[in-house]
Order: sequence, then structure tokens, then C-alpha cells
Amino acid sequence: MPRRRKKTNGIHALGDLEMDIMGIAWDLKEATVKDVFEVMYERRRLAYTTIMTVMNRLAIKKILGQDKSTVPYVYTPLVQRDQIAHSMVDEVVERVMDGSSTAVISYLMDKGTMSKDELAELKAKISEIEKG
Repeated sequence: MPRRRKKTNGIHALGDLEMDIMGIAWDLKEATVKDVFEVMYERRRLAYTTIMTVMNRLAIKKILGQDKSTVPYVYTPLVQRDQIAHSMVDEVVERVMDGSSTAVISYLMDKGTMSKDELAELKAKISEIEKG
């Protein structure tokens, strides 16, 4: 039996194809299946019906709005990128890092990709939390 994705913060975690489609939807602001298919086909040679099915599922999940008053249907993002990012990070912290956000922060710092500005922002956030 396939493992179901955990729902975090009211938003389902998204798979790779769903994220690719949402990236296009965010960029276009509103799109038909054909609009998304044309952009996606350059990256991944997927069938039009595959894109249509995934977009319909995203509408069912309330991640994409689906305007059925027009033909073809017009889809608009109902969830912002940062909401999805927070949901996915929450899922990593809970499922992979056993609830330890410290482990995630340590990983990001050890990776060496944080800029001086990001480190300063992190220090300010820590200071803010310590002050209560």
C-alpha cells in the first residue's frame, strides 16, 4: 500500500511534479492546463492528461483555484510559495529530524551556504526569541 503524504499546517506536502506545476502556476499567476503543459513539456516530456490530472488534484487539495466558468478552466494559486516551503520544512523537521529544528539549522550552517546577511538575520531571530 503506498504511503500517504502527511498533512502539515493545513497544507499537504507536495511531490516533485506537483512542485514543478506550482512553480509554473506561481510564475504565470493564472494558467490553463495548456499553458502549464507548454512550459512543462520543455522540461519534462509528460502527457497533457498527466498535467491535467495533477492540476485537478491540486485544485481538490485547495492549492490551486479552478475557475470552471470558462472553457478551458483557469487555475490560480491559492497557496503562496512560502506557505509550501514552511510546510515542507515542518515535514522534514518532524519526519526526518525527529522534531529537532536544531539539527536542521546545524545542517544548514555546516553546509556553508549561509551568507553573512543570513547569519546576521539568524542571530537577530535568536536574540528576539531570547528576549521573549
